[in-house]
Order: sequence, then structure tokens, then C-alpha cells
Amino acid sequence: MKQTINEWKVVMAKEKKSYMCSDCGFDGYPRWQGQCSECGQWNTIVEFKAAKSPTQATHSTKTTARSGYAGAASAQSKKLSDVKDSEVARFSSGSKVLDRLMGGGTAYGSVNLLSGSPGAGKSTILIQTACFVSQSMPTLYVTGEESAEQVKARGVRLGLNINNVNIMTSGDVDEIAAECDRLSVKFLIVDSIQTAFLPSLDNSPGSVTQVKESAAFLTRKAKADGISVFLVGHETKDGSFAGPQTLSHIIDGAFKLETEIDAKYRTMKPNKNRYGGINVIGTFAMMSDGLKDVTNPSAIYLEHSGVEATGNMAYAYSEDNRTLLVNMQGLVSDSTSEKPERGVIGIDYKRLNMLLAIMRTRMGVMIGFKDIYANVVGGVNLTRDVGCDLPLVMSLMSSHQEIVFPNDTIAFGEVGLNGEVRPVRNGVERVEEAVLNGFKTIILPKKNYSKELTNHQGIAFIPVEKVSDLGQAMEVGRRQAS
Repeated sequence: MKQTINEWKVVMAKEKKSYMCSDCGFDGYPRWQGQCSECGQWNTIVEFKAAKSPTQATHSTKTTARSGYAGAASAQSKKLSDVKDSEVARFSSGSKVLDRLMGGGTAYGSVNLLSGSPGAGKSTILIQTACFVSQSMPTLYVTGEESAEQVKARGVRLGLNINNVNIMTSGDVDEIAAECDRLSVKFLIVDSIQTAFLPSLDNSPGSVTQVKESAAFLTRKAKADGISVFLVGHETKDGSFAGPQTLSHIIDGAFKLETEIDAKYRTMKPNKNRYGGINVIGTFAMMSDGLKDVTNPSAIYLEHSGVEATGNMAYAYSEDNRTLLVNMQGLVSDSTSEKPERGVIGIDYKRLNMLLAIMRTRMGVMIGFKDIYANVVGGVNLTRDVGCDLPLVMSLMSSHQEIVFPNDTIAFGEVGLNGEVRPVRNGVERVEEAVLNGFKTIILPKKNYSKELTNHQGIAFIPVEKVSDLGQAMEVGRRQAS
């Protein structure tokens, strides 16, 4: 029997192919090409087969075509004010830092992606969370990369209570969904999304189609049954997520676990969080018994500050809305060669030379003919930071004039070519972090000084407008010496 035109169109629609960039997710290509016109990357265009209609009779696609990622769609609109209020129900993960990152606990029915480089601790923190949560609700740990014996060995090594955690070694999303139904699972971990696949699709696990459609189904499942899901994601060699960009639109939260310069510490940063904020960063310490919360990250870097000495100055550093207190050191010494030495660690070399020129022209401090060294203790990289200008100038002045600042003195601010001290972002947050760590004297740009800072009792603020106004700040060190 000959096919009708409409039947032929349906068949062609199911077999339609398109091409997508696996790096940025742009899918507007009718055919393969070597370079992505959106992100400029080479050899990232891959074939993308559209998923079959979700109305087909398979377990993984039993939801209707009208279902979105967040659940069943509504054909009728309503006033936003008429939408029923509902408070987000949450539960604790057993980690105060992780709960704070999630917005006060993990929301029921939320889907979160945790990515990171190999060895960052993704599986470690998730098995810890699974063991804690399993004490109060059915929990399923799905792994497509390790054996059940390996996961158990990790839990035993970390001294965790593994008795209530269900383990499953499969990437078949149909089987995962069936097991969730059988156990009435409320907390699901899939390690990793690159190993998950829908058997109804021809693509291999890890392909753009499988990653996207598997995540989309798991999200619909989570919303329908109130299951909290954590997906583990791989990273590319440049640190970006190895998967389609559309995945970030499907999930509720995307978190990245990174290793600090000191391999002992890990930081987790949210790139997206529908149930919380993204202006918060959590710090963990990798110990023999797992990842432990670090409630005061600044103590990591301040613990190296040592005794009071010339050239030392604390600095309130802000990056990605995270404030850290670090110790800066400057050393000015007589040169023994015709060309003075310059040595910097963690600071931009050209910026140091610029500050020396400003000190000579705007302050009358002639130290350019001397050997000068600058260091950020703890390995923090400030080469792109401008707020370290003021504490760096003060550390060099301290070394040059042999002035010792008290350990409870801290500074931040950018210095312009005219000698003006310019304000920096997150000034209030920097002050709050300094006060929390016991600093009593805070030297800051005048435009960062606001009335709300006067609420801090016992804190001496020294606002400066120009580097030539640093006399009062230097007097603090002189009083300390006397």
C-alpha cells in the first residue's frame, strides 16, 4: 500500500537529523562543518538525532507529549496572583556547607548537576550524602562507571553507615526508573549522566542526544514523584562541562567542585540554582575520612601569617562573590647590582611596576632603585585583581620604613594613576569577613565607607581618598612599634 503524503511526512520527521556543537550547544546547523560559528571551537559539531515522540509506549517515554521538564503542562492560563502558594520542602544532606549552597537544604523534586575534574571528590561527597540521607528516606546510588564493590569499599574506608543505601550498576534509564518505583526512592544519585542512556534511542551513551534526553526524562520523573536527583557530570580538558549546553536549562542546579592550589581543599561553586542563590561558595577539606566542612575558609590562608613583621599586610580578597582574607608580603632591600631585582608571586609584575611609579610620583617614595619582592602567602593568584593595590603599597611602605602593622589590621582598595584610591566591589562583604575574623583596624577606599559600617562597635575604619593620605594608616604601625 502506498503511503499518504501525511504518513510520509511523519516518517521523515522521525528520521530527521541535525547537527549540534557539543561545546556550546548551538544546534542551528543543517550539515556538518569543521568549526562552530558561535563559540569558535573546532571539531565539536556532532550529529544530533531528534528523540522519538514521547507518546510511544515505552517506560522511559510514558509521559505525554504535553509534559515539560517540570511536569505536566497546562492548556489554560491563570493570573499569577491566583497561583497557589507553596513552601519549598527541603531536607539536610548532612553537610552544613552543602546545605547552605543548596539554599538551606536539598529541595524535594530538584535535579542538580555536580561536575568537576577527576579526583576532585564528586563521588566522595555524594556517597557521604547518600549514607546520611538513607537513614531517613529510601536512597538509590546508581553507578555506571564503578562496580558495586568499589562503591562499598569507598564507603567502608570513609567509615560511613552504608546499611541503608541501595546500589545499582546500570545506565539504562528505564531500569533506573523501574527500580525507583519498586523502592519508592526519594533520593537518587546517577554517577554519571554520561553513562546513562534511553534504550529507545540508537545513539551511544555519552552522546549529545543521550545525555540530553536522559537528563530530561530523569527531570520529569523527579518532578512527578518528588525525587531529589544528583547527576554527576564529566569535564573537558579546559574545565567546562562535557555535554550539551541545553542540559543547563533542564536541570535546577549546576555545581562545580574544584581543587584549590593546596590539594587538601576543595571549593564548590553554583553556576545555576533555582532553589537558592549563586552568590555563595562552599569550602571543604579532603581528609582521610572524607570531605569535611570548612566553615571559615579565610583561616586557611591566614594561618600562614606568622608573627608580626615588617612588610606584612592582610588583604580582604573577593572573587566570584566569595571573600577570603589573605596575607600579603613585601620586601624592599638594597640592590647589589646595577639592575634592581623584581620578584613577584601571585601578583602581576606590570602592576607592581605601575605602583612603584605612583609611589615615586604621588607619594615621593623613592624605592625603584632597590630590590623589591612581593608575595601572596598561601598560593592565591591575584594577578587579575585590582583591590590588592592598597595593601601592596602598604606592605612595601612597611618594609621600606621598617613599620610593623598589628595582625588585626587589614586593607583593600584600587590605586589609580593619579594616586586616587578607587572603590572596589563587594566592599561591605569584605568588611564583614574581616570583622568575623577579628580584625580591628580596616583601611579602605573612602567611597567604600558607608553608614551601615558604623554599626560595628570597636572597629577602627580609616577611609582614604588618595595614597598621599596614608599617613594616618602608617601611624597605626608606628604606634604598634612604640
